[in-house]
Amino acid sequence: MLAQLLALAGEPTTVERAVSRPWASALFEGRRHLIRLHVHGEDYRMRSLMLMAVLTDAEWQISGHFVADITVDNGDVDNKGVWLDLSALTIEDR
Repeated sequence: MLAQLLALAGEPTTVERAVSRPWASALFEGRRHLIRLHVHGEDYRMRSLMLMAVLTDAEWQISGHFVADITVDNGDVDNKGVWLDLSALTIEDR
């Protein structure tokens, strides 16, 4: 999923943090992911807006899982780019 996020965001983009933990409901098992991206470079504004526009409709290729939910929870702009905090829920595809 990280490689796909980086491809959607374009270059230069860096993953500053990525953590995941197990998640389960009464019917499903999966993982909850928290990701912090730094989209930077001359065109960071355009690329970060494009990423946010296509994020929920993207076709994710994750072996054995599907993306049930992915959102941008927060965004902060600095003098070099934008920091995006994302959360995603992946469910095991049985």
